[in-house]
Amino acid sequence: MEPVTQALLGATIGEACFGRELGGQAALWGALGGLLPDVDVFLSAFDPMAEFLYHRGPTHALWFGPCVGTLLGYALWWTCGGRAPGMQLAWIGLMVAALLTHPLLDVFTTYGTQLLTPFSHWRFSLDAVPIIDPLYSLLLLLAMLIGWRAGYGTRAAVASAWVALALSTVYLFYGVYLNREAGARARAALAREGVFVGDVRSYPTMFQVYLRRIVVHDGDEVRIGWLSLWNGREIVWDRFRVDSGPEVDSLRATHEARVFEWFTSNQTAARVERRPDGETVVELGDLRYGFPGAPAQPLWGVRARFDSSGHMLGRVERFRREMPGPAGAVVRELLRATFG
Repeated sequence: MEPVTQALLGATIGEACFGRELGGQAALWGALGGLLPDVDVFLSAFDPMAEFLYHRGPTHALWFGPCVGTLLGYALWWTCGGRAPGMQLAWIGLMVAALLTHPLLDVFTTYGTQLLTPFSHWRFSLDAVPIIDPLYSLLLLLAMLIGWRAGYGTRAAVASAWVALALSTVYLFYGVYLNREAGARARAALAREGVFVGDVRSYPTMFQVYLRRIVVHDGDEVRIGWLSLWNGREIVWDRFRVDSGPEVDSLRATHEARVFEWFTSNQTAARVERRPDGETVVELGDLRYGFPGAPAQPLWGVRARFDSSGHMLGRVERFRREMPGPAGAVVRELLRATFG
């Protein structure tokens, strides 16, 4: 999830579990603890592939919260808690909970979280909710506003925090259910066309949980469909063939492309553009993200350029596409596809 929501979750956890012992400091330090695991984004300044390799890596592992949270909690008790007798466990528990719930929330998105690093680099992902989900964030924000008005640590503040945590957790698992339902409906729609394939994936889109991007691999053909679990309309498929050739093989063999394939769980497609000057551009795009109307135009990926003899020119680079139109128009199109 994006940083604001992670801070709100940390603050809500702090208020619910430790507000009575620590007062307003529980929400404050809980919010800061909720942000801390994303410090790994700064590694991107040193390596263009670092966002894929390290973001949601060691600082998002299950050991990070208990180990680092214990040290931070003890340091906060020593510096901010006045070393009050018997309060060490409250401070430690606050930081452990804030650090640990951050990666657990990230698991519900599509990006993938390395919970077991360094023992395993498997990316855990439930594809339940988008990275930006206003409804989920609003539940936590309301709890914090109630706490601010009632006074942090009061019975009303603590109760509202627990209610927000319960409702938001139910919402996350509702997203898991919707994604499985979307996959089942997509397979049923394909079966009605006489198409039976095993590789059918469903991914959440932006701002809400009902519109799903369906990705289907059928040999060298990829189908992209948009399914709203709100309006019940039939899926309209866009199809395109994945390009191949020696340049594609050369790109896939590079370190950057192998990292990208791992990051996407092999949900990629190659696109080859042969230019009039003899240069060839090969892109490897992430099929999990995109906008309606541009099925063969993933939002990001890696690309390489080749000369007329098939030799790679320069290094493999990352790319990120602009939205296909003004932001307001894109959002309206997504909402229309969802609720229209």
